[in-house]
Amino acid sequence: MPKRLSIISMLALLISGAPFSVSAQDMTKSPVYQDKLVDLADVLGRIHSIRVLCNGQSDQYWRQFMRNLLDVEAPQQGYLRSRMVESFNTAYTAEQALRQSCTIEATQAETELSERGRALSDSLASMASGVSP
Repeated sequence: MPKRLSIISMLALLISGAPFSVSAQDMTKSPVYQDKLVDLADVLGRIHSIRVLCNGQSDQYWRQFMRNLLDVEAPQQGYLRSRMVESFNTAYTAEQALRQSCTIEATQAETELSERGRALSDSLASMASGVSP
């Protein structure tokens, strides 16, 4: 889906390892940036739950995406990584409890989550490049 590609494109900027200015490096350590990462982890957990519900357990696309995000943004054990993992897992479980089958509403929620993820990714990419959100 094009929206999923947009999320991937925006996070590719973060994953690429491109050199950042000092202010951008400082920005990625800011509470606002880290809170957005935790929010993105929540979105990824929810969208992963819907994708598994609709496509089956073998579809681990968004879980792998989360792993890649963790490798880039929080590669070592610590507070940020713990928050991101907890957010992903809690959102996944909450979404599972909310939906028992792949319905029109589930696919609509997936679209809305994709839009939210793209917005968060855009904001994170801007912050990481030194542009204020």
